[in-house]
Amino acid sequence: MSAKANVNGRRIRVWTAPIVLGVLTSFGLVSALLSDDIGDVLAWLTVGAPVAVVFWYIPRRQGESKATRDETTSSGSACSTSD
Repeated sequence: MSAKANVNGRRIRVWTAPIVLGVLTSFGLVSALLSDDIGDVLAWLTVGAPVAVVFWYIPRRQGESKATRDETTSSGSACSTSD
């Protein structure tokens, strides 16, 4: 696999979720404008999807940061400056 193909694959992997969330949100906004009842429910679900994704990943990122800090301090590779 060439380096260029690897970079393109990484871009696709990075941008897939934001593009899907953007399309869902756009679809929800249009459905809210064009229909009642079911369109309103669909709008709430699709416009709320990015918020749900953020709240899904916040605890995971905080746990990941804590695990990284614990590994750094337990391995003794933490930088300390003493002046």
